[in-house]
Amino acid sequence: MKVILALVLAFSTSPLLSQTTIIRAISIEPNLSFENYEHYKRLILDSPDSPVEFLDGFEFEWGYTYELEVKETKLSSTLSDGTQYEFEFVRIIEKTKMPDSSVFKLYIDPKRYYAVLPGEEIENQTLKQLNDSTYSYFGKVNIVVPKHLLDKFKSIVNKGKDRSGTFKYKDKGTIRLINF
Repeated sequence: MKVILALVLAFSTSPLLSQTTIIRAISIEPNLSFENYEHYKRLILDSPDSPVEFLDGFEFEWGYTYELEVKETKLSSTLSDGTQYEFEFVRIIEKTKMPDSSVFKLYIDPKRYYAVLPGEEIENQTLKQLNDSTYSYFGKVNIVVPKHLLDKFKSIVNKGKDRSGTFKYKDKGTIRLINF
């Protein structure tokens, strides 16, 4: 009897019980956003009305805006990285292709980690050259670099410099650098 009472007490005072969950609609921008995270850098979802960063089961496609239905859980306490919410993908309400003339800014940083141990330099690269003018960025999007910007772009890659660029959507999973 004491064991059962202890379990009931443990669950009734659990911080998980003070979490609140709602189903709501959120917007997702047509490109991922660069983020400086705790110990590394990454690309995350960009939402003007939600702190969502990723959604398991949601297949993001560059060049499309989304209206999504998500299950949003406000955590009972903030996590060490500042996270206050957990999100679960429910469904796509609407998916809209951006006009071909649309442009956007994206930060390019060839280094994934702030500090790198000797011998781990290859794992620190966010840009992987696929051919003479195309690079994979974080393995999430391919960047086509026009010939007149190729030397500047290669300098970013080779010297470990970071820079903001202006891009256009090309096709599924590919963007084109317009200028720096």
